[in-house]
Amino acid sequence: MKALLLTILVFFTLNVQAQTDPPRNRITLMAGFGGGQWKDQFYSPLSYDVNSALWQFGWERSTRQGHIFVFETQSMAAKLTPDAGEQFESEMIGFELQAAWLWKLKETNRWQFHLGPEYSIGSQVTTQNDDGSSYSYVSTHGLSATGRANYRLDRWNFTGQLSLPLFMYTARPPYADYTEGMEVSDLLFRMENGDWQNPSRYLAPEVRVKAEYELRRWVGLAAQYHFAYQDLETNQPVSSSTHHVQVGVNFKF
Repeated sequence: MKALLLTILVFFTLNVQAQTDPPRNRITLMAGFGGGQWKDQFYSPLSYDVNSALWQFGWERSTRQGHIFVFETQSMAAKLTPDAGEQFESEMIGFELQAAWLWKLKETNRWQFHLGPEYSIGSQVTTQNDDGSSYSYVSTHGLSATGRANYRLDRWNFTGQLSLPLFMYTARPPYADYTEGMEVSDLLFRMENGDWQNPSRYLAPEVRVKAEYELRRWVGLAAQYHFAYQDLETNQPVSSSTHHVQVGVNFKF
């Protein structure tokens, strides 16, 4: 009888603790649309307007000490249109995987500040539909520094995040023909004949500003502004800037 009462007491204590402890896992699903500018001197002397859609999946795990492990994947599909006309339209797809470990720097009643390293691998491929047209890709992987500030007000949660590449390996081919039978997937994440770059030659900041409203303890609605800039200095430079507005949902457990 005493053993039964002790077992019930242990389960009751664990259940109360599970209800009072804050959720330590967060899954985020987001999607949105945006635009920007893109130019690759290897691909074309023209400057292109970007109309794109961006999807994002993320998982975060918080430790009891307040540190955060982050894993995210995002994909983009875009239509590139130059001033010369729609007959020169191109298409772009991009994928990126990111993993980060963010240390808690400071915490108050409403504020949290985190900073830490991030490893990312990504690729963007641009093609035209016509046989024999050109293609271009930029594939990267390396280390970045990521900082995050979070402010909580009742059911609202506001987050700002900045990532800056420190050392990146970049692979980018010269002008090449896109021939019949070639698949875009054959060009994704190609890392041949690349070079390691520092911030003086490869500048690619990424900024996110997000607002979340908590509907329940375990779910919330979110809206995010996402800005990404890329500038690779070579004998034929490539640069791009995109901005997206996304909406989505967060699940916490």
